[in-house]
Amino acid sequence: MAEILGLQTIMNSALPTGVDGTRLAKWALRSGMTYEEFARRLATALTDLNQEMVNMWGDLMFLTEEPMFEYPDGGSVTPMPEITDTDIPDARGATTIGHMIELRAYGDRVGGSKRWFRDARQTQINAEVRRVVNSGKWRFEQTLLNRIFLPTEYQVGTSGYNVPFVHGTSGNVDFAPPAYGGEAFTTSHDHYVGVDSGSYGYDYTLNSLAEHLQEHGHEPPFIAYVSRANVGSYSVLPSFVNPLGGTPIMIVESGGIASNINRYFSQDMREFGRIGGFHSDYGYVELRASNRIPSGYMSMHKSYGRLDQRNSIAVRVHPDVGFGFYIVPETVVDNKYPLKSLQIEFEAGIGVGEDRTNGVAGYLVAGGTWANPTIT
Repeated sequence: MAEILGLQTIMNSALPTGVDGTRLAKWALRSGMTYEEFARRLATALTDLNQEMVNMWGDLMFLTEEPMFEYPDGGSVTPMPEITDTDIPDARGATTIGHMIELRAYGDRVGGSKRWFRDARQTQINAEVRRVVNSGKWRFEQTLLNRIFLPTEYQVGTSGYNVPFVHGTSGNVDFAPPAYGGEAFTTSHDHYVGVDSGSYGYDYTLNSLAEHLQEHGHEPPFIAYVSRANVGSYSVLPSFVNPLGGTPIMIVESGGIASNINRYFSQDMREFGRIGGFHSDYGYVELRASNRIPSGYMSMHKSYGRLDQRNSIAVRVHPDVGFGFYIVPETVVDNKYPLKSLQIEFEAGIGVGEDRTNGVAGYLVAGGTWANPTIT
């Protein structure tokens, strides 16, 4: 079972075999900070980062140690035939298809020469810790959102592929979603939708994305990730739901035009990017905004709970490491300055989950033609 790395697990891996922890603990920088304090401060920052990623994206993803997924591939479904007591039904087999997720390693480093450690000031150390945390967060979020919004297949080995959500016949792994509720689908089915802004707006686009999820058996509520640049456009939609949290509100009935406009409020808190909600034709949609998503783009998913295996995005982790950033120290044979650096590493592979229908991306643009975004 993949674990989420915390302070204790990070610190346990901070000292390799052959390194005297007592000697390191006594060694101090010019600022007076010991190695133990230095490593613990960095480990605490990484623990907070690991938990922040789960808090922010856990409703969208799950953790797995599996390198591949296999699942049913389309085909028309007919009613089970009626039989008599002497009939033996014909055996019918299902067709499957699959995809892979490749593990990748990422890293950064705090430290340098022995003179850096000898003369390091407290402010320098704090700045280095913040830099590592920010670069790690940038890497994870950018990789995750690229997998959501880019309908590109990435080759794994010679014949494996890391695939997007349902995306027609443009790749090597053409997937036809299984029939559901009397509706059959073909390999031309596509979950990357362009909408003409000259004819439609954000409300129509949200309704379209919700319909794409619901037709495959995913029931509301849904979560939509939208561009922070478009928050003002969502907040004025007639079916927008304003999250109040613990903030009191007073509504004054003016008897004018405002009295004819429906206004919705919820008890949701403005956290994890939440900007509000939307009453779609297919159920309630929670809206979460990110600066990394360009204007006009949005994606929608059904969350089955934090880190649930049915969620949209699979994060593959190494069974010996778990999920999160961890510390690998580099030491030198020097009794006075035994530490050279603390290297921070992150091993993960990000891909869609087993259910490639649980995710749809939309782009509201003049002409309505889908174009791949640049995730920042």
